[in-house]
Amino acid sequence: MNTDDLPTHHKRPPTFDRLMELYEHNYILIRRLFGDLRRLKAGDECPWIASVSPKIVANSRFTLDIDFTDHRILGRRQQPLRLAVRIYHDARAAELVETGSRSKCLHDQQSRCAEKQHKRNTMLQNWLIDQLKTCTEKRN
Repeated sequence: MNTDDLPTHHKRPPTFDRLMELYEHNYILIRRLFGDLRRLKAGDECPWIASVSPKIVANSRFTLDIDFTDHRILGRRQQPLRLAVRIYHDARAAELVETGSRSKCLHDQQSRCAEKQHKRNTMLQNWLIDQLKTCTEKRN
């Protein structure tokens, strides 16, 4: 059987390069929302939309942790969407993080873990783009 003749229906797992590009793009989107990220400090709140509450949780020399709560989007339990984002100043990257996901990834298959990270961070990217559109509409 010639494998070249078989259709490729399965989706190829995201590459490390594509995941890093996604992290970089998310960083750029967050910079567009907040401006200079290095001036933010723990406890700061930066509301740009009444239904979204961003809160700076931690800030260090190399990282910044922001928790976003979006009251417009309710989950299965009628709880608002909560996103924990870690920004890496030196790498100029931002990723959506889940508590406990790092240690779980060590025990999981690497490709499956990368796929989950890609899906989570694509969702973050789409959400950030929506936030920028809303901000632009409010200013006009």
